[in-house]
Amino acid sequence: MNVDDLLDAPRVDMPVVPGPVDCMPRVLAAGRVAPVVKVGYYGGTVWDVCDMELARAALADRRLSKDIELTPDWMRIPGAMLGGQPGAEVARAMIMSEGSEHARIRQAHAWIFTPRNTEKWAARLARLAEDLLDELAGEVDLVERYTYPLPLGFFCEMLGLPPELHPDLKRVTDSITYSPDQAARAGGAGALAGAVAGWISDPGPLREGVITSLLEEVQNDVITVDEAVTWTVSLVMAGYEPSASLIAATMFEALRQPADQRPRSEAEIEAWIEEILRVHPSAMHATWRFATEDLDLGGYFIPKGAPVQINIAAANRCPRGELADEFDPGASRGHISFGLGHHYCLGAPLARLEARVALGAFLSRFPNARLSDTTEVRWESEWMTRRIRVLPVALAHTGSPRTDHGRYDQRG
Repeated sequence: MNVDDLLDAPRVDMPVVPGPVDCMPRVLAAGRVAPVVKVGYYGGTVWDVCDMELARAALADRRLSKDIELTPDWMRIPGAMLGGQPGAEVARAMIMSEGSEHARIRQAHAWIFTPRNTEKWAARLARLAEDLLDELAGEVDLVERYTYPLPLGFFCEMLGLPPELHPDLKRVTDSITYSPDQAARAGGAGALAGAVAGWISDPGPLREGVITSLLEEVQNDVITVDEAVTWTVSLVMAGYEPSASLIAATMFEALRQPADQRPRSEAEIEAWIEEILRVHPSAMHATWRFATEDLDLGGYFIPKGAPVQINIAAANRCPRGELADEFDPGASRGHISFGLGHHYCLGAPLARLEARVALGAFLSRFPNARLSDTTEVRWESEWMTRRIRVLPVALAHTGSPRTDHGRYDQRG
């Protein structure tokens, strides 16, 4: 490889601090500058891969490692790098590990996301959805009353957390992900880790679930206490928040359409959600990778040690052109919103299930609901994460009443 023959990626500006705005236009604009761009991040430089072909290559390239030990010193800022704490000397999380360690951690989590569990959880999600819908009337903020309470309640049940802990969990994860104050984000991360450590040291208040299962592994000397804490924190951060964002975006796009153009059949709902994942990925960028050697990526030079990001939002809209930005559930254009290769998201089937249940149950109950005429939809985001903060909806009259066991009629 002759470095002199390679291109130097152009530099672009991108919002790296959370704020009450939708950063998607700026994230997409970066992808129109060049297939690979450079972004300033806390005084350092990150290489951002925006092209779909190059993004797929980068996701599969083992020379772009997710090993947390490769994190450069300038990035080790508390509260700045999601997934970057704790250090490898404490415990490795699945998203920041490689090789045999990654395989071991992934295998230790695989039982959570089995098809049998997913089938069991479908019925529970449907009941939770119907219970929440029973409480809705008039004009409501769907984020506050439905799109967040549904995955939060379900995820807490999965972990084994009692209902009284749900508000605290939401408050601390909101702070970690969306506070513009770096100190608040760092404090939130510490508070969450401390809370999880407390649950593991005194599991009395817990119900049977993922945490008690991890605790059994600790008692059997299969995993360490630090691993149980770190893995639980990782599950919390990668669990309900992205699902809640996906559900909110799914509802938003449905409510923008006339009632007779919304998805009705199971197949239509599935196609709708795949298009949501393409156009509205909850994580606009993937988690971190680091170059283990000098790389030629599509003719662009990436130096050894460089932090690399995959711009999922921009890559999902390749090939470039007018149609790439259109929301079209019938186009089947594909996406990389759950990653690719050996780091493909284990929870992808569960996230899809949550969105299917949430959308199907809502449209069955409120087929003529619409976005509010008086209150605006509000977003918050930064270059990696994005969600609807307020989704005001006028429910109009209800559709079919709830059925036995909380199931919904997928035919509409």
